[in-house]
Amino acid sequence: MKTIGEIFEESVKNYPDNIALKKREDVYTYRQLKDRVLAVKHHLYSLGLNPGERFAVLGENSPEWAISYLGILRAGLVCVPLDALHSEAELIHILRESGARGVISSETHMYKIDSIKGELKELKWIINMKEIRNLHAPGKEVKIEIDPDSLAVLIFTSGTTGLAKAVMLSHKNIISNLQSIEKIIPIYHTDSLVSIIPMHHTFEATCGFLYPLYCGASIFYPPSLKPTDLIATFKEAKITCLIAVPLLFEKFLTGLQRKIASSSIPTKLAFTTISGVASIFKFLSRPLFSRVRKEMGLERLRLAVSGGAALSSKVFRGLEMLGIPILQGYGLTEAAPVVSVNPPERPKNDSVGKPLPGVEVRIHEPDEYGIGELIVKGPNVMLGYYNNEKATAEVLKDGWLYTGDLGYIDNEGYIHITGRKKSLIVTPAGKNIIPEELEEKLLESKWIKEVLVVPRIDATTKKEEVCALVYPNYELLEEYSIAHNITLELADIERIIREEIKKVNEKLPAYKRITKFEIREEEFPKTTTQKIKRHMFIERSIKV
Repeated sequence: MKTIGEIFEESVKNYPDNIALKKREDVYTYRQLKDRVLAVKHHLYSLGLNPGERFAVLGENSPEWAISYLGILRAGLVCVPLDALHSEAELIHILRESGARGVISSETHMYKIDSIKGELKELKWIINMKEIRNLHAPGKEVKIEIDPDSLAVLIFTSGTTGLAKAVMLSHKNIISNLQSIEKIIPIYHTDSLVSIIPMHHTFEATCGFLYPLYCGASIFYPPSLKPTDLIATFKEAKITCLIAVPLLFEKFLTGLQRKIASSSIPTKLAFTTISGVASIFKFLSRPLFSRVRKEMGLERLRLAVSGGAALSSKVFRGLEMLGIPILQGYGLTEAAPVVSVNPPERPKNDSVGKPLPGVEVRIHEPDEYGIGELIVKGPNVMLGYYNNEKATAEVLKDGWLYTGDLGYIDNEGYIHITGRKKSLIVTPAGKNIIPEELEEKLLESKWIKEVLVVPRIDATTKKEEVCALVYPNYELLEEYSIAHNITLELADIERIIREEIKKVNEKLPAYKRITKFEIREEEFPKTTTQKIKRHMFIERSIKV
């Protein structure tokens, strides 16, 4: 196998009648998957497109999205995955910058493309994704020579910094990542997965889409991300492997706790006063866990992998106590994306695991505690940023990818992420404060749902202070007020949060202590993988 378009060939040969992709009544076996991919390839080839030209794909997660992506690559074209949540202005920018010649779009989003096509001179072809079912498959495949080192996917990122760049990944980048993942976390042809993360995101594309097809597993797509639809799809798929972002696992734990709270074992009043996940389990017996897992369609789950954002210790400990085999990994789009993952036989989920085979990780310029910037080297490292030599030169140096993430490697080789280089707060005395470290400690509180720690310059003293922007767990606060028959005013919520911050401060050196906090009424805006868009609040928090 040399190209991504061939990713499923071994599975077609070995498991032709296994389900490859399914959503509602739309089912494709591996044999049918190949037939449709070749039909898309043949159609694109017949349009007279040249190898290396760009073609975009837009839509919600579905078998047809997967077939479009694979067909574009099999035709020797470069795939440009689009975020279905993008505005028309953002779509115009990406399609114009990439020079995309066409788009395969789902019916749901066709109106967006129809609305903007007049703004795009290069855009010549618009294909409705539902037409894929009716495309003619060739009797004999036309062979197209594709260089494995050539550009395969052009991904426009929209991360926590707000600076969108187009990451160039080659066939070799992604295939090498799949082969490295296989050596650590095997998936089998008997496994089934449910696709939850948007497919345009590199984490889902590599780990939740390409890798299962590479292994002959079955991928199911829920009609929506509503809990009822998710659980129904889990049950239909008899899911054995789950790849998701931390928010999903957090919601799973919350749902579980709700079921526990309404059971006959602890009373609702007792439940709302329990401190931390660990205390909950003193009230419970293992049969209840088993019953709840079955109700959620997770009784066959053998493997759960969290990525795309940091998994809090509160969540992974709760999952481990439930017997959910959770593994945390680490990666970034520029590395196709997986850099490290916890080995199933010996996970340490307070870390992001060990580097994948063939991937080298070092700590650049470590401080006295061994903390420095993570740099990565391997065949999975991107070709560079599209049409942006300056940005490429800033992160690619002598074959090393400078990630911008801070961390250290322990004496057993496990990588620990401590924060982002750009979000570092430096005190007047030259001390470094890593906001993510403080946020992790604050999130241990059941009363705090989301938090950002940012620098703030006091308008009076002109001194920089450490400020926490807090989105409280309003749902739990409401349950508490009902259980105790009281009304919580803003002043009461501020008092509760102040006490939680005080508890954290007592365990910190003076220079790290949080001196100010603000209560938020709304959740923070987030990226696709539910990371808070930090850049929007660092600037806004500073007052002159």
